[in-house]
Amino acid sequence: MKLLILGENSLLKLSSFDKSIFSAFPYLLSIYANQLAGITPKKHITIIPTSYENINFDEKYDAVLINFKTGTSQRAYLIADKFKQRGIKVILSGSHPSALPNEAKQHGDSVIVGSAEDLWPVIVDDLEKNKLKILYESKEKINQKSFSLANVVKSKGSRLLGAIEATRGCPYKCDFCQESNIPSGSIFRIRSVEEVINEINTLPQKFLLFCDVSMTIDSSYTKKLFRQMKGLNKKFICEGNVDTLASDEELIRISQQAGCIEWTVGFESFTQQTLEGVHKITNKVEDFYHVVNNIHKYKMSVLGNFIFGFDGDISDVFDFTRESIAKLGLDSARFAVLTPYPGTPLFDRLDKEGRILTKDWSKYNRKNVVFEPKNMSKEELERGFKKIYNEFNSVSNIIFRDFRSLGLGFYPFLATISRNFESYTNRPKR
Repeated sequence: MKLLILGENSLLKLSSFDKSIFSAFPYLLSIYANQLAGITPKKHITIIPTSYENINFDEKYDAVLINFKTGTSQRAYLIADKFKQRGIKVILSGSHPSALPNEAKQHGDSVIVGSAEDLWPVIVDDLEKNKLKILYESKEKINQKSFSLANVVKSKGSRLLGAIEATRGCPYKCDFCQESNIPSGSIFRIRSVEEVINEINTLPQKFLLFCDVSMTIDSSYTKKLFRQMKGLNKKFICEGNVDTLASDEELIRISQQAGCIEWTVGFESFTQQTLEGVHKITNKVEDFYHVVNNIHKYKMSVLGNFIFGFDGDISDVFDFTRESIAKLGLDSARFAVLTPYPGTPLFDRLDKEGRILTKDWSKYNRKNVVFEPKNMSKEELERGFKKIYNEFNSVSNIIFRDFRSLGLGFYPFLATISRNFESYTNRPKR
């Protein structure tokens, strides 16, 4: 059979400028399609377009799988409808179909709810036998401590930055996180260290992005992995949680020795009550400084993530956040509007309270306000978000942070430049 597998990157329409940036620094890269292609029986042909423009709608495929999130669901549905009109079987997967399978069924012949690695070989076999089911569900009770992604197909979409995944799932289930709240999303699983090292050795890129939700959920596993990465001559970026990064200096030291040049940290808010209200249990505001200090001590840069629009936020939250970030000395930061994704406790609560303003999923991109805030107006949230985003990413502020990061060394400096440039090019219009 000939199978077309579309990940998030295949759903994006990019300008020529965006394509050049994407090919070099594909932070939007979805490795899901490559993983599924790797576990597809070799007798079948798998095709993975690197962008929307490379999708051949006239090709005679036996089936098309589309994996997508809420923000790209409308594009995914348009693509699905085109292929269905041509009589091609369409399978839909990802966080959005997992949250709203009944909606997804209207555009596909089959829907995968939850993680698909264990299901995909079965689905391919059912396709071959013409016995495709309408629904495939990843069971919450799988309780698997490990999973395998051997023979992952290498991405052709990046010349400089490779992508890899060592662990899957997050047990913390923050109220706003769609990934951990879908079926099987909170089950934390690991790949064997040997398998991950073997995959890293096959990647041609010097720079790697770990796509794991967090590399600090099982610090003993991560230390073992990082120890074996020493001497591989790779540089990498990964994410971690506040509690571990504030307390486990050994992990940070080993990460630097393994080649880490930047840690991404979800600080989210400088208000402890707000963090507790959305069950961000790994974060204590009093630990934020220790996180940045520990990482900088071992000459790595820090990218901080922050969200605006929590029920505890009032109109001065933007100035307060900007001043607090300055005290932390972050090298770069990403800002987002709180987005109540379907399938999350946040969405369920706001929908029950009648505060969801639109279910136009294309607006669920972390830049639009799609709900009624509690302690400020929708307009105040929009203005405040745009103001802090643009002020923090002004040319003068970026130059200051870039030059300051020179003290961390060449590679952390390079990571800081790329992150700040990414934020500058994606800044919202005033």
